[in-house]
Parts: sequence; C-alpha cells; structure tokens
Amino acid sequence: MTPTHRTETSFQEMQKAVEQKKEPLSREAILKLPPAELVEYLTTISEAGLLDSFLESLLEDEAMVAQLSYWEKWLTQDQRQLVESIIEAKKEAYPGKSESLPLNLEKKFTDEELRLIFSNIVTIQLTFGCSKGCPFCGVDAVKGVREHIPYAQLANMFKKYGNELRKGQPFLYWASEPSDYASREGIEDRTYEDVHQLAMQYAQYDPDITSFNIFDQKWIDFMATSRERFQGRGPERRLSTYGLKDETRNRVRGMVEESFEKAIKHRNPESPHINLVERTPGELVHLEGMGTSFKTTNETSGLTAGITCVDGVLLTPRGIYNLVVVPLSKEYPQGAIIMPIDDIADINIKAGDSLKDVMRNTIVEAENSHEDEYVRGEPFKRYTGSFPKKVFLNTPSAQYQVLIDKDGHVVESQKIERLAQHRKESKNN
Repeated sequence: MTPTHRTETSFQEMQKAVEQKKEPLSREAILKLPPAELVEYLTTISEAGLLDSFLESLLEDEAMVAQLSYWEKWLTQDQRQLVESIIEAKKEAYPGKSESLPLNLEKKFTDEELRLIFSNIVTIQLTFGCSKGCPFCGVDAVKGVREHIPYAQLANMFKKYGNELRKGQPFLYWASEPSDYASREGIEDRTYEDVHQLAMQYAQYDPDITSFNIFDQKWIDFMATSRERFQGRGPERRLSTYGLKDETRNRVRGMVEESFEKAIKHRNPESPHINLVERTPGELVHLEGMGTSFKTTNETSGLTAGITCVDGVLLTPRGIYNLVVVPLSKEYPQGAIIMPIDDIADINIKAGDSLKDVMRNTIVEAENSHEDEYVRGEPFKRYTGSFPKKVFLNTPSAQYQVLIDKDGHVVESQKIERLAQHRKESKNN
C-alpha cells in the first residue's frame, strides 16, 4: 500500500475548517499536547470531516505514531480504530527486517548515539496492548495485544548492546503483560522466557517481573525460578492480586506455594534467593486517579503520584521515548513526562526551558526517580521524590544536570562534563 498524501487544496480546506473551530497547531505543539487536549484537537478536526486525511498525513511522522499510540487508550473509539487501521496498513507496506534493531533504530541513529540510548533504557515494552487490560491501569495499557517487537530484533539488540543495557537493567514490560509475548521465528515460537534469557546471557542481569497471569502454573513456576547469580540485588517477582476475592486469592497463594516447593527442590544451591512478591489489597489497593481514570476520579482520590518509578528511556513496538517522573496533574495524568525522541542534538539547556521541549532532542539519564526516599501515608508518592528534582540530560557532546520544578520547568541548568569522559569513567566503574 502506498501512503496517501493530502493535496495542497485539501490541506488548505482542512486549515480553513479547523481555524473556524480552533487555531491549527504545529507539529511541535501537537507533540506537547496533554492526552485530554489531544483528543479534543482530533475531535475538532473530525467535526470538520477531515480526520481521515489528517491522520493519514500525521502518521507519516514516526514521532506522531509514537505519540498517538502511547495515548491510544484516551482516544475515542472512532479515533482509535482509524489510528490502528492506518498504522497496520503502513506496517504491512514496510515490514521490519530480522537483521535490524527494534524500530530500525540503526537507520535513525549512529552507533555512538545508540550506545547512549541503550545505556539509558529503563524499560522495554515487548507488546503493544495487554490481554488483561485492567481498567485502572496506571500506564494506560490498551486491552488486546496488537503488535510485538520481533524476537530476532531483540536478539540483535541484546547481542550488540548488552554491555550498555546492563547499566539500566530494563524491565521487560510497561503497558503490557509479560506473559503475552509471542514471536514466531521460522518454525520456532519465541516467548517471554526467551527474551528474559537474552537479558541474562548478554546483559548479565535477571529482569524483574510483575504479572497478572495468576492462573497459569507453568508461568508462575517460571517466575519463581532464578537461574543465575548476578552482582547486586536479586530479581523481584510480583503477582498482582488486586481486586480478587479471598477465595481466589487463596487459590493463587496455593499455586505460588507449589512453585516455591518446586524451585526449592530443583534449584542450584548457588542460585540467588527466590523473591516472589504477592501484592494484596491490604498492602496497596487498586487505586483510581491516574491514567485515564484521572479524568473522573483524581479530585476525589487525592492521589498526587503515579506508579512510574524510573527516569530514562522507554522502548515499545511503536516508538522510543524519554520519561521523567513528576507529580500527577492534568498535563501529566500518569505522573510522568513522556516524550517521543526525535533526535539527539547539541542544544543549550537553560533555566526557563520546558523539559518537554528538550526531551525530544536529548537522552534522559537512567535513574531511580525517588533515590530511595520513603514517604509514609499515600501509596506511590515515594516515586516522585522531592522538588526541585535533579535530572541528567545527555546531548552528543555534553551532559547537563538540571533541576526541574513539579511542572517540568528547568529552574537551574549546569553543563557538567563531556560525554566521552563520562563514558570512560563509567567503563572504569
């Protein structure tokens, strides 16, 4: 399928129609829209009868694919269906290659830039969509798996950039269920377990797992097993039991105990301690007030923080993003600033800049967002840490240490070192 393009006449018609309702927005302005305002803007264009041609043109832009995909759960049903149909058609026209990296990143970034990116990836979303589709998902997972990162591309990434990925030790899930992952390689089917093995073999870490696949004994057995010892803390394993009745929760607990017994019986004495964590409503209830539920319940929920606990780079089947944890707000209803990465440029970052603007052209340093702070009382608030908050931003030639306020504005900026020296010191450590 050849992507269609708007004619000059149709473009002018769209601009005129939109102007009657609302000022037309630039590409940069659309990328900065909070999700609720993005939906409003698309609705305005839809009311002008021009949404099909507008989205067809808009989704020629990789950053727009990333942006609309990330906030898809916020879109109206008609908008969602149209976005999916356009992206699916483009995917069929330009399929990924097995010898490539995810998203064909090698075509967009140099090897030096890729090493910088992979050094700061903190989470990899293996599938777009989630079989569970929890209604109050804090990161707005859409229900139903539509797409995945091909296993061959993940293998290329871990084999070539394993040393870099070891730094951020990324989770292998985001707005997704880890056990959903499936990728056919010739006659062989690959699953999450195979990707987990790539991380252990080439990046030398055992990824944490959080899952809602609570009735699959084979999957729980896998979660309860740590196969290799690595330097640092042991891996965390979490089964989500939010909202379950006591009878169901007891059934899950029995399956977990069975997995423990198997693991203890068969594990290598040199293996690290098994750390399967079962969350219960008594520990953290399934809270509304973040993600799409922010629209209707945040004022009454009293939440001020989301569940995101890391700053750095996010990789998904639809895009690559910078993310920085901030308090919940209308602009940041997940409690994080999330921006697609356009490129890595030598920009001068100064006080007064919006972090949203500079995140499109820099790489956010992988950091635990709360630096082990503990806040009693409200769940998740510990993830935000205190403000002004320190964030490190990387450009091709320098690293900036900036302080941001709760709204994501830079209040202080310091150019602290050359990246070449920074990388040399990192390797020595």
